[in-house]
Amino acid sequence: MSGLSPGPDAGPATTDAPRTDEPDWWREHGRPGLRDLGVVAAWFVVAGVLGAVVWWLVTPLAEFTRTADNGVMDEQQLAKQVATDGWFVVIALVGGLISGIALLSWRRRDPLLMVVLVALGGGLATWVMLRTGLILGPPDPDKVLATAKAGDKIPVRLDPTATGIYVVWSVAALLGAIGVIWGTDSTTRREQAEKAEQAEQG
Repeated sequence: MSGLSPGPDAGPATTDAPRTDEPDWWREHGRPGLRDLGVVAAWFVVAGVLGAVVWWLVTPLAEFTRTADNGVMDEQQLAKQVATDGWFVVIALVGGLISGIALLSWRRRDPLLMVVLVALGGGLATWVMLRTGLILGPPDPDKVLATAKAGDKIPVRLDPTATGIYVVWSVAALLGAIGVIWGTDSTTRREQAEKAEQAEQG
């Protein structure tokens, strides 16, 4: 049985340790960059959902009136269609600015990367807000008109008509982010100038 046990001169048992020699670039930039990406994506998904809920609650939707053979919309209802686009712009401006300011103030490791991520995140928030708005809002009026009776009111979908407003989230987020960078740089330069002036006087 002595052949089954280590001798008195046997060294301590060793196990293969996991490799930790990651490339410097990955450790310093790649992994933190992925964390920044995850934070920004999660932020803008939540922001898009919240924006859609507010959009759904505050927007007065235009309505078709079912006639004998069609659906019509008077001038008052046509004017309401502008509100759908208008409220989308307002919410996207506020949400984008807050997002850009908050994210750049929070994640300052790589400002240039964060500016790019914030711009892309605005596009993600736009898509989430549009999709959630369609889910929260009324169904397709064309389908409802087919079964509606004369005189019934059928609201339009919560869906903007102006395609140019799709960039508002991204533009507003960029403005907020750049404002934080500019403000921080200005503060840093002012502090450096004050220290230099104090050093000269000393």
